[in-house]
Amino acid sequence: MLRVLLTILLSSVMSAVFSQYILSPLNPEHGALMDVHMTKSELRSDFAVKPYLLGMQELDSIFDADTKNWTRREYESWVMRKLKNEHLFEVHSDDFHLQGDAAFNLEASNYADDQGRRAYTNTRGYVFNGMIGKRIFFHTTFFESQSIFPNYMDSVVSSRGDFNEKGGSKFLSRGSVPGYGRWKSFTRYKSSYDYDYTLATGSFGVVLNRQSYLQFGHEKQFVGHGHRSMLLSDASSPFPFLKAQIGFWQNRITYTTIYAVLQSLERITNIGYANKENMFRRLGARFHYLSFQPAGWFSFGFFDATTWTWRKNSSPGSIEYYSPHGWIYTGNGIRNHITGINGQVNLFKMLQGYGQYAINVKGRGQAAQVGLKLYGPIDNLVMQIEYNKVGQSFYFYAEDSTNTVFIKEPLQTGTNALDYYQHNDLMLGHPMGIALDEVILKLNYRLRDLFTSASVNYIKLNSISNPTTIQNIRVEAGYVINPKSNAQIAAGLIYRTEDRVNRGSFNTTYPFVAFRTNLFNRYMDF
Repeated sequence: MLRVLLTILLSSVMSAVFSQYILSPLNPEHGALMDVHMTKSELRSDFAVKPYLLGMQELDSIFDADTKNWTRREYESWVMRKLKNEHLFEVHSDDFHLQGDAAFNLEASNYADDQGRRAYTNTRGYVFNGMIGKRIFFHTTFFESQSIFPNYMDSVVSSRGDFNEKGGSKFLSRGSVPGYGRWKSFTRYKSSYDYDYTLATGSFGVVLNRQSYLQFGHEKQFVGHGHRSMLLSDASSPFPFLKAQIGFWQNRITYTTIYAVLQSLERITNIGYANKENMFRRLGARFHYLSFQPAGWFSFGFFDATTWTWRKNSSPGSIEYYSPHGWIYTGNGIRNHITGINGQVNLFKMLQGYGQYAINVKGRGQAAQVGLKLYGPIDNLVMQIEYNKVGQSFYFYAEDSTNTVFIKEPLQTGTNALDYYQHNDLMLGHPMGIALDEVILKLNYRLRDLFTSASVNYIKLNSISNPTTIQNIRVEAGYVINPKSNAQIAAGLIYRTEDRVNRGSFNTTYPFVAFRTNLFNRYMDF
């Protein structure tokens, strides 16, 4: 068996055609353009597991979004080239390639919160990608942010972490911003609702061929083809991981396995004046995805994820954690076990259907997704409709089948955070994390350097004690300054209504303008 595996691995390496590779960013505009490119490609290349490994030149050409009878102007002066055509930092030689950009999101609004303060977001950071030789690739990103959110986001953030805060309000240690991670207040008290938070990722890897590589780092992952993922989503925080992906039989079969270290925002010991940064409670995780692509227009795969209790907060309680197999376990040490299927089919190179179905073997919950994307009928237009359903307690481990806890909120008072399929108190699948039905309508369009997008989320939270209906409408338009960094000027509006059976209605109107490099997903559709 070992000889067969080594033969497959060696043949994959020997057949490789090396290029300069880069990981695809997880953001709405680039994601839509990549979907169009991959759907129309003749290559067998399953892109269900993201970030996706692509050649630098190929990725840049996708982001250019050139339309017929138009090509972006090339400037001669250094200032204009950096502003409009190139990455801010570029170093290219035979054995070393590096490209990097400053990253920012300066967003302002006339919306005022309950304390009369104007909402805003101030993000600064950087993004670097590179290759050493023909095999080693690396990337690093860092974003430092301060925000005052519209009031509905305050409730979203506070329901993801501070439900069992210890030590009093001035020692707030729990709470996460979706898609980012743990936050701290500008002030000592949580009632101020001003958020200071960071997002940092980084990794390096070794390329075997276009579909096969090894990677180690700290990053978010996404499995699926939709806006949401029931299985594994980037709406959570980055986590340390070791990832191996191998494609063989001309990439008809791809196997991906990810080892990860997760944490709950629960201190091992109480915090105090002298120990404010004590270690959080850890747990392990393993994610597996086995993909079949018998034809370029059709693929499906089997997903498996488990979270594991860690012994003394340093290692898993079972040696079985280290095995690369999936789906069948003895059960020792497993907290959550989610298994499911994911698939997509492309018709006429302009229509994509996709879907997911999953069950939590430990929690006995279920979740499903079905969606449709239309590419066209004009260039760079993507229209999408998606339906998501999350069953009762799907992301929660139920120890006793006769004593099932019905979850009413993402992290519920009186429950153990380690019993959830989560990292940093953020669900690893659908970010809302509780029983729900959701319909999403999306439109993205790019005409040369102009773009527009619109989305509608209609959500029914099927809480037993307080059913809620939410409608979130977002429209946006802007101008792309530089496609390489996705620097842009944008203006938009979020209009949200929330009707609770026991608490009445709650409406939000949030207009905004932004000067930003849109290189990461920023989830506001709750």
